[in-house]
Formats: sequence, structure tokens, C-alpha cells
Amino acid sequence: MPDIDKALKIFSREGEEKATREKSAKVGVPYVNLVGYPFTPEVLSIIPKEQAREHGVIPFYRLNDQVKVAASKPEDPRLVPFLRELSVSTNYKFHLYLCSESSLRYGLAQLEFVKEKPRTLERHIVSDEYIKAKFGGAQDLKSIGNKITQTETTEILDIVFAGAVHLDASDIHIEPAEDGARLRYRLDGMLQDVAKLPPETYKAIRNRIKYLSKLKLNVTEIPQDGRFEIQIAAQNIDVRVSLIPGAWGEVIVCRLLNPSGALITLEKLGFREDAMQAIEEAISKPNGAIFNTGPTGSGKTTTLYAILQKLNKSEVKIITLEDPIEYRIEGIDQSQVNPSKGYDFAIGLKHALRQDPDIIMVGEIRDKETAETALQASLTGHLVLTTLHTNSAPSSIPRLLDIGVKPFLLSGSINLIIAQRLVRMICKTCRGTGSQGQTPCSTCKGTGYKGRIAIIETMKITPKIEELIQKKGTIVEFEQAARADGMVTMFQDGIEKVRLGITTEKEVRRVTSE
Repeated sequence: MPDIDKALKIFSREGEEKATREKSAKVGVPYVNLVGYPFTPEVLSIIPKEQAREHGVIPFYRLNDQVKVAASKPEDPRLVPFLRELSVSTNYKFHLYLCSESSLRYGLAQLEFVKEKPRTLERHIVSDEYIKAKFGGAQDLKSIGNKITQTETTEILDIVFAGAVHLDASDIHIEPAEDGARLRYRLDGMLQDVAKLPPETYKAIRNRIKYLSKLKLNVTEIPQDGRFEIQIAAQNIDVRVSLIPGAWGEVIVCRLLNPSGALITLEKLGFREDAMQAIEEAISKPNGAIFNTGPTGSGKTTTLYAILQKLNKSEVKIITLEDPIEYRIEGIDQSQVNPSKGYDFAIGLKHALRQDPDIIMVGEIRDKETAETALQASLTGHLVLTTLHTNSAPSSIPRLLDIGVKPFLLSGSINLIIAQRLVRMICKTCRGTGSQGQTPCSTCKGTGYKGRIAIIETMKITPKIEELIQKKGTIVEFEQAARADGMVTMFQDGIEKVRLGITTEKEVRRVTSE
């Protein structure tokens, strides 16, 4: 006996598809039947799952930058504006097709089989030719800003990132306001205004960054973090993205990291001779801890990388725990921690110690557990390098005591404490004038400064310091004891660099004001 239910369903489907074809001819939107269509994950992932379901649209075919999408209700007033906005975000050109409700349900059901791609696989490419064409004659921030504001919306992300790399910026800040958004680059540690972006341009950049970072396009009221890669000329830049909700929209900060970039050596960091001797002595020991302290952006990681390069030999095993991995070093096992997945510094350190290392770098000491594990490791035959957020070398000891580290662990484990800041160096071409009143200086782009150098203080654990550790002395007492033992402070180091014509007193006071 024939299956009546099955026959009725087939008849119903045929009727639905016939009605959809008739509607297609009437509204002038081409027809497609997606039931049984061979979808691919690459095409399905072009539109984020949440938004595909929200807008009732599914991508089903792509050739280069042309993408076909299907919807059962193309008359929905939200659909076409959404596709236009998505086109700017993705750089795809969308072509709308009409499908039946059954077709759409079939297509949306396929989304369940699409796995999220690793974020590091998303790469955006900006060619060397593009950079030369856009910035060939641009020498200062103002002219680069003008180039950015005169660029079409479809190219806006390319030129914003190309401009940042062209200027050697470390960060891009995009801050929305009532009438648009402010674009700023961090150059040599200082934020510099670049351009004022219209509201639509800000929106296009925001959506493109969120799309590349695999962030939710339709979520704007909670913070989101992501990452993607951008290839600019021959450089592969790792972009770390942070968005937080602001009064006029999402505030965007992009940190630019070049993992394959050239690493600076310890000898080229510009340290004083006595500081270099203290570091050389500390790293020559087979065990013990070396702390480098200072605020974010003070060059701590650069110094530790320089030390690792010097220690990197075939007969030793070096493991690093980082967040993020800023540079790749051949011959060193580098591990990226991921606290959101339960892999933090404390857990990473415990597992790293099972890997039979000689030297371990811990990106940052944030809690008692990590600190005590690191110090125990330094007492049991390992050389441990790490960082801490304090204002000076002497204040590191009270900080460690405050988080609960036992005094006996500190006395016998620490080889050296380094504190540092970065000051901008006077431009060697214009000698700090920025060529004011003339053609802007092409070396410093009119800022008067080019590059940065560290000012540093180093503190050893002397008998006086050990005595203060046991009685849990105050920061002032540690500062006084360190100076009495001959410690040259960061401010004193900076003033000497002023005398040598490397930087300015204003710069030194700016970074050592605390």
C-alpha cells in the first residue's frame, strides 16, 4: 500500500516550490531550491550563525568575492541593509536569491555541522604596492590622516592598518564620539591623533574588525576580545583586538605584534655598564629568579626576550609561558596561556616543570600560587625569568610579601630585580624639532622623537635587603636600603641619558613621575 503521508508531503513540497517560483518571477528575485544542495562549511561560515538565523538568510555559493545568498522573505526591510553592512565587513558582494521556507530551514539546519575556524587562520592581506601608492609622499601624521579620510569605505581598514605599520605604531585606537570617531596611533609609547572618522566609516571599520576577529557582530553591549592576522607587505602582523561598550559605540583597541620581527639583543638595549654587569652575573647562574618590573608598555618583555636570546644554546632547554607570544624564537618552546580555557600561568608553570627545563620564562606573576611555584623552581635548579607590575625594583619585595609569598622563599631565590621604563629618543635627523615651520621631518614624521630607549635600575639581594625581607619592611625602607647599597635609580639613569643628548628631561620626568 502506498505511503499516503509521504505522497502528501511530496505534493505539498512541489506546491510550495511552484508558489516560490511564481513569486520569484513577480518580485524579480532569482529562484533557488536548496533542499539537498551540497553546502560547504567555507561558504556557510561567511555569515555568522546567529545573524543567518536572525535575518533568515543563508549563503550557498561563492566564486572569488561574489557570494550567492538565499532568503524566503527578501521583502523583509532589515535584510538588504544587513547585507549591505555585511558586504563592507567581509569585502564580499552579495547576490540575493529567493527560496522556499522548506529550503531555508534545510539550509539553516546545515549550520549545525559548521565548526568555528581557529581565529589565527583568518588573515587579511595588504600589498606592498598598495602601501607605496597610498603613502608614497606622506611624511607626517596630518598627511597620513588626510589619506585615510579620503579613502573609500571599502578600503578603509586596509589604509588604517597600513598607516599604522608605515609609522611603526604599536597600537590603533578607534574611539567613537557623538559625531564620528577619533583615530589614534600609539607611536613610541605616546598616543597621537591621526584622523576624525565619519560615523559610517567608524561603523565599517568596527564591523570589519569584528568579522575578521570572529566576534559577534550583533553584540555591542558587552566587552569582546579577539584576534586575526594581517599581512602588510612582507610582514605578518598578529592583531589582538579589544572592544568595550562606550557612550557612543564600541571603543576599539588593536595591538599590533610582529612575531617574526627582528629581536633586539641584550647588548643593544642601551643599558649602563654596571646594569649590564649585574644582568650578566645574574643570568650566568644555573638557578635563581630574575624579576623585571614596571607598568604595561615599559619594555619588560623585550628585555626578557633579549636575555633569552643570550641564554639560547643547544645544550639547554628553555620553556616560556606567555600571554600573548609576542615574538617567535627558534630553539625555544613557547606556550601561550589561555585563562578562559583553564590554562593560566600557575597551571602552565606546573606542567612546564615536568618538561625537564633548564630555564623558564613566566610572562607575569599575578598571584601567590604562581609566585611560590616560580620561586620554588628557582630553588631547585631552574633559572626563572618573570615580570611583575610594580613602580620600582625595591617595591617588588613588599608586593610579593603582600600577595602572601613567605619571606624565606624570597631570601634565597632571587638573583636580581630589574625595573625599567621607556623614554623617547630625540630624532637624530631633526634633533627634536620635527622640522617645525618647514617640510615635516621624514624620519620622525614631525614628532621630534624617533625610537625609545630603556632607563633602568637593578637591585641585588644584599644582607641589608635580606634583613628587611625577614622583618617585612616597608617600600620606603627597601628604597633607602637599595640606594645605600649603591643602586642607581631609573631617574638618575634617565638624567645621564639627557646629559648625553639621547632624550629630554621632560621625557624622563614623564615616565618616572611616580
